[in-house]
Amino acid sequence: MLPRKRVKIAIALFTLLVILSFLSTSPSKPTRIQHKFTRKAQIQTARQNAVKREFLHAWTGYKDHAWMADGLMPLSGSRKQQFCGWSATLVDSLDTLYIMGLDDDFDEAVNATLTIDFTGTAGDCDVNLFESTIRYLGGLMAAYDLSNDARLLPKLVELGDMLHSAFRTANGMPCTHCKLGAKRGVLMASNSAPLADVGSLYLEFARLSQITRDEKYMKTVDFLSNTFARAQDQSSIVGLWPEIVIPSATDGTDPMFVKANFRYSLGALSDSAYEYLVKTHLLLGKTTKIYESMWKAASKQIKRHLLFRAFIPHADKTEVIFPGIVTRSRIVNQTLLEPRTEHLACFSGGMFAMASRIFNEPDDFHIGEQITNGCVWAYRNSPTGIMPEAFTALPCSDNDGRQCDWNGSYWEQESRRPAHCQDADCDQYRFPPGFLQVSDPSYKLRPEAIESVFVMWRMTGNEHWREVGWSMFESIIAHTRSAFGHAALLSTMETYDQDRYEKGLMVRKVLARRQDDMESFWFAETLKYFYLLFSEPNLISLDEWVLNTEAHPFRLTAGIRGF
Repeated sequence: MLPRKRVKIAIALFTLLVILSFLSTSPSKPTRIQHKFTRKAQIQTARQNAVKREFLHAWTGYKDHAWMADGLMPLSGSRKQQFCGWSATLVDSLDTLYIMGLDDDFDEAVNATLTIDFTGTAGDCDVNLFESTIRYLGGLMAAYDLSNDARLLPKLVELGDMLHSAFRTANGMPCTHCKLGAKRGVLMASNSAPLADVGSLYLEFARLSQITRDEKYMKTVDFLSNTFARAQDQSSIVGLWPEIVIPSATDGTDPMFVKANFRYSLGALSDSAYEYLVKTHLLLGKTTKIYESMWKAASKQIKRHLLFRAFIPHADKTEVIFPGIVTRSRIVNQTLLEPRTEHLACFSGGMFAMASRIFNEPDDFHIGEQITNGCVWAYRNSPTGIMPEAFTALPCSDNDGRQCDWNGSYWEQESRRPAHCQDADCDQYRFPPGFLQVSDPSYKLRPEAIESVFVMWRMTGNEHWREVGWSMFESIIAHTRSAFGHAALLSTMETYDQDRYEKGLMVRKVLARRQDDMESFWFAETLKYFYLLFSEPNLISLDEWVLNTEAHPFRLTAGIRGF
C-alpha cells in the first residue's frame, strides 16, 4: 500500500497531465492578428517601387497644379474644392508620404498643413462631420502617431475641438452638416443621416482622447456608443441599424432613431458603422465590452440576412459570397433580398477576417475569405479587370451553404434579352456572364477590394493574395493613368480604342473612358494598401496599429487595446 503522501503526488501529477492533454487538443485562443511570418516573407521591391512611382506621378500633379486645394482634376490639371477647402488631399496623404519614406515631401506637406485655418473658416461652410473626421482628423492623427512631430499636436487639438462642437446639441447627437466653431451656440441634431455618418465617429475621437488625455472626447464616444447599443434591438432587423437614421429622434417614449427606414446593407450609407465595432474594440476593448457586444449581435444578423451566394462562372471551385441589400418593414415580417453588391462593401471581407481573430470566431475568417473572393472574381471577370461600383448577381437557387455550380442554361434563361428590346436599347444586357445587371459601372479609384486582399495577405502569408493584388494594380493603372494623375472611370464594363503618348510615341490602346476626378482616398487608401501589400509585414503591423476607414493608422496602446 502506497504512503498517503505518494498518493497525493500521483493524483496531482495525473491531474496535471489531464489539463495539459486538454490544452494541447482544445483550440487555443489567438494571440495575434497577423500571420507569424518567417524570414522568407521578403519585400517585393519591384512591385513596391511600381506603386511608389504611381503615387509620385499623382503627387507631383497635385503639387504642380492643385497645391493646397482639396483635390486635383487629373485630366485637365485643374483644382477642385470639396470639403470647406481645407486641403483634403494634402492632409489625407500625410501618413502615406511618411510610410513610403518620402521624407522631404512629408516635411513640406506638414509645414503646409500647419497653415490651414480650420476654426477661422468653419463658419463659412457646412462641415461634413463624417468626411472631415475620417480624412482630416484621421490624417493628422496618423501623421502625429507615426512621426511624433510635436508641431502637429496643437493643430490636431484645434481641428478636434472644432469637429467636436458638432455634438453641442439638445440631445447630444451630432449635427452631421453644420457651420461649426466656438462662436456657434446650441446646434440641432440632424433630422436624417446615413448610418455611417453617425456610427463611424468612435475611433478618431477615442484616439484623440488617448493622445490628449482630454476626457471630453471619450465622454462623447461613450454617449454615442450607448445610444447605438440601446437602439440595436429597436430596428426591424434586431441587431442591425438601417441605412438611414434620425439623430434628432433618440429621446422620448418611442424614439424614432432607427425606426423610419427599413433598408439594410454593408455598402453605401452603412459600411464603416459596422467596421468601427471591430476596430474600436481593438482600440479600447480592455476598458469596455460594448463594441464586442454590438459586433456579435450585428454579425449574427449580417450572416443570416445580408450575405448570399450566386451563379458565377470561372470561380475555379472557389467559395464565393457577396454582400447584398435587404428590406424588412416592421409591419410585414418578411426579409426581401436585393442581390446587388457594391464595391464599397468589399471592405467587409477584411472586417470578418480580423474579427475572427479578435473575438476567437474561426468560422468568421472563412466568411471574410469568401467575401474577398467575390470581389476578386468581379475584378477578374469585368472587361477592364476592375470591379464596377455596383452590380446585381443571380442568387443560387439552393441555400445549402455551399457554392452552387455554374449552370449556363439556367443563366441564359434568367438573363435573356426581353423580346421588346431593340439593339440600340440593349447595352444594359451586354455584360459578361455572372453580371446580371450593372446599375453603376463606374470606378471611383476605390480601395475596399484591395483593403481586404491586403488583410488576407497579412493574416495568412499566402502569396496568392499578393498575386491577386498585383493583377488588380496593373489593371487599375492601365486604365486610370492620365497626364496629371489617375482618373476615375465612367465605366469598367466598356472599352474603346484610344490614342496615347507614351515615351514620345503615339500608342493605340483599348481602354475605359475616364472622368476628370481623383479623390483624396486614392493617396490615403488605395495606393497605401497596394504599397503595404508588397512591403515587409512589420510595416504598419495589424498587431500594433488599427487603421481607420480612411486607412489612417492609429497606434494601439498596451493595457487598453482589446486584443
